[in-house]
Amino acid sequence: MLLRKRYPVETVTDATHRPLAEPFPTGASWLARAVAVSFVLHAIVAGMWWWLATPEEKHEVELVDIEVAPPPPKAEALPEEVARLPEAPTPAQAAATEPSPAEEEHEATIDAGIDAPIDAPKKKRKDAATDAEPMLVAEADGGVDGGDGDAQLAMTGSGAGSNEGSGAGPGMPGAIAEGSGSGAPGMDNQPAVEGAPTTAGTAANLLAYFPPGHQITVLIRFDRMRGTEWAEKGEQLFKPMPDYQLLFGGRRVSLSQKLDTLVISSPKPRDATQTTLVARTAMSRAQMRDFLANPDAPVNWSGVKGGMFGARSGKIFPGDKRVLLSPWKGWFVLAQPQDLGVLTAPAGGNMDALEAKANLPAWLAAIRTIEHESGDDKKKGPALVMTLKGPSKRYKIPDVGLGVTSAPSPERASLAMELVKQGWLVRGNIVFASEADAAEFVKLVEDVKQRVTDSRILSGLLKKQHALNVVTGLSLARTGARVSYATSVSIADARAMLTAAAALLDSYFGQPQP
Repeated sequence: MLLRKRYPVETVTDATHRPLAEPFPTGASWLARAVAVSFVLHAIVAGMWWWLATPEEKHEVELVDIEVAPPPPKAEALPEEVARLPEAPTPAQAAATEPSPAEEEHEATIDAGIDAPIDAPKKKRKDAATDAEPMLVAEADGGVDGGDGDAQLAMTGSGAGSNEGSGAGPGMPGAIAEGSGSGAPGMDNQPAVEGAPTTAGTAANLLAYFPPGHQITVLIRFDRMRGTEWAEKGEQLFKPMPDYQLLFGGRRVSLSQKLDTLVISSPKPRDATQTTLVARTAMSRAQMRDFLANPDAPVNWSGVKGGMFGARSGKIFPGDKRVLLSPWKGWFVLAQPQDLGVLTAPAGGNMDALEAKANLPAWLAAIRTIEHESGDDKKKGPALVMTLKGPSKRYKIPDVGLGVTSAPSPERASLAMELVKQGWLVRGNIVFASEADAAEFVKLVEDVKQRVTDSRILSGLLKKQHALNVVTGLSLARTGARVSYATSVSIADARAMLTAAAALLDSYFGQPQP
């Protein structure tokens, strides 16, 4: 048996011979420190082992050449377009709505998208609303949303037919016709165009979602640009615009954070009082009111048959009679009173709860489906889609060595831009007045591509203008008078284009407007 020998421990004292604290703490305090040190050492060892054992999962920084465009997509297929022309009025209807010479002279000053001034006699306004803006009558427990009850719809109207999954979108309800295509009244039937599988936005026609006469419509998906450099760059484009100043004044607002989708459409792009805005947002009605509050142009909010109504006053453009309406929670529009019909009639109840359920103008009944043109995936798909109506004359092109001095003008053109890691993918469709014009356009583009490829001077010139990738990556597909196109844009080129566009808009809107 071993005997343990006890050794005396010398106690350390101070000058007064009082013991000091132990130089090496013992007991529970020492044990806790030991456990902590052991834990830290084990964590370091485990981290080192993970780092060395899994090199493929290291935190690597991926480098992207901003000058190199992403691989351009191939021109995609287009579904056929099926037009349903509006019915001709009967002789009695035509006689009842025939304007007098004085009325014709007065209405000549009114924009094509508006059939009667707001201060016109009631009978005249009623006739104009009947002829120019067909109304939708819905009888359903859940309104016209399509998810709560079976709506019975009776309407005539314009727009694009349904084509789910093809990027054509459902369009205006009144024009849904047999077949897989899309169309609008007044357009000829168009055959399908063969090509790669159709993605969202390629076959878009956003003009079909608004009243007749609109010339340009732009859809911006801020929810797909949020958190990227393009959100702020895209927002810079809107700040010089008159409606930005009218709605927000000098306040700094973050459109990319507040709005998920913004649609801008106009029958008269050079007239700021004619623009229609449509927005989808996660904001509540109360937050909308705060968002749209402008001391220089106060808004008087009230409840109406169509939801929450806002009448603007103060510093607005002369002749600007547009009003604000939130027909459904999460949506608001800035539109002409004529385009809203009876929805602006006063109604009792809580304006934060009121929603439009019946008597919807055809364009407004379909407007919530316009996002389908950009696809239903929350993250993947075009962040920008645009459709514009072309002029009815040939383009004159300066001779810069491309061998082209003129080109046929399209009747309509659409563009869809999808954000990817290396830049932007660009797709769209162009509709010409005739097959001959479309064929001439395709040959012209192919000739230009060949000239650029063969010439270092032309390639260098286009590269300086940030257009080389767009031209060399362009592919086309045509059937009849319709052309499908696709290309890509590098990060550097897109940055330069947005900078130039912002400067152009700032200069344009900084001058007195007609």
